[in-house]
Amino acid sequence: MYTPLPPSPRRYNNPVDNAPATTAAPAALSVSEVTRRVKSLLEGASELQGIWVRGEVSNVRLAGSGHLYFTLKDEATQLHAVYFAFKRGARRPPADGLAVLVHGDVRVYERGGEYQLVADDILPAGVGDLAQRFEALKQKLAAEGLFDEGRKVKPPRVPRSVAIVTSPTAAALRDVLTVLNRRAPYVRIVLFPASVQGDAAPLELIAALGMADACPGIEVILLVRGGGSIEDLWCFNDEGLARAIAALKRPLITGIGHEIDFTIADFAADVRAATPSAAAELAALDAAELHGQLSHLRLRLTRTTAHPVTDRQERLARLFDRRLIRDVVGLVESERQAVDTLSARLVDAAVERSGLELERAAHVALLSRLVVPLARRLDEAVWALPRRRDELLHALKLRLSAAQAGLKARAAELSGRDPVAPKRLGFALVWKDGALVRDPSQVAPGELMRVEVKEGEFPARRE
Repeated sequence: MYTPLPPSPRRYNNPVDNAPATTAAPAALSVSEVTRRVKSLLEGASELQGIWVRGEVSNVRLAGSGHLYFTLKDEATQLHAVYFAFKRGARRPPADGLAVLVHGDVRVYERGGEYQLVADDILPAGVGDLAQRFEALKQKLAAEGLFDEGRKVKPPRVPRSVAIVTSPTAAALRDVLTVLNRRAPYVRIVLFPASVQGDAAPLELIAALGMADACPGIEVILLVRGGGSIEDLWCFNDEGLARAIAALKRPLITGIGHEIDFTIADFAADVRAATPSAAAELAALDAAELHGQLSHLRLRLTRTTAHPVTDRQERLARLFDRRLIRDVVGLVESERQAVDTLSARLVDAAVERSGLELERAAHVALLSRLVVPLARRLDEAVWALPRRRDELLHALKLRLSAAQAGLKARAAELSGRDPVAPKRLGFALVWKDGALVRDPSQVAPGELMRVEVKEGEFPARRE
């Protein structure tokens, strides 16, 4: 803790005694010198460097340069803070009134003569605050009807195409693909990549869900992510993401975190699964189970139709001549062949169309993978412009200062070489025959000279 030094003793003149003071008053410090000394003391204190400060955020301002300015306050006082290049991390500034933990160093801003906290990290002030925000948003959206069961759509049990929205590097993606390939190899899978953690994740998830909803042939969408802390899963508690989920036309199944993890996205989804693998199981019926159901239906159909057909065949045999029956059978078989030919043509056309849809879906997926990196690079270029502008202005100021200093030096040098300058100081110039006299031997006794002073000149003779 910094303790100020006691004031140094001073000696003043006795107003009664007319004797002069024995010591002179100490020299006064300028404001800049005081500020520099305070800066040295504060920034040299190790206990004020690399510290965590808890407080409530207010007066948040994000400058065009990407620097974040805000105030930390508690019940008794407040502390100004700045986070340089905050926007470079693509994060959202904290809202006014939010309790946070800020890490940084205490430094002195010399121009303003004030101390401030230069931050390098900002974290929410605990899970309790996040839980309060979660509950408040949940109640708000529930009151609007976003979680009503009446607006939710039941996913198909045997979809032809399934969209997966998650990170391409997430373990949840491998789990979902493993389950679908084992249980439902008949399903076409289209991946729409997006971040599943961090401040930029909600916007990427909203964009990916929109593209999946607009992709032709998609019948159900999976939104999945593996387990993590409440901070890791916080992007799924975004209000904008919840509203985007509620606006989807296709049914959505979520598989976020573990069984005990609940997010706002789970409440807005049509179906919530406990894990990503469970979401994959709900998305499509097991092929073995489907095959068993078809076999059972085929057996029932055979049993139902076999006896009536046999009875009618026996009756036809008794009513008509066998020759007539053969003619009728031949006609029926001819028409059946025609039907088989048309069926084959329809199957070929369906296969060709399915191939076109697969190719189009592949193009859409490729476009989605290209759009996100391009948008990120464009944002980085825009955020870098203020910093480049500041660097250019700083370089120009340095060059201008150097040029001004050089100009002053040249002016001082020329002033020292001015032949008229000595006259301004009270000196005189002595001339003989148009030449400046520098030595007494140049003038013999009785010779005339011309003496030049500041206000004019006059003749003189050496005696």
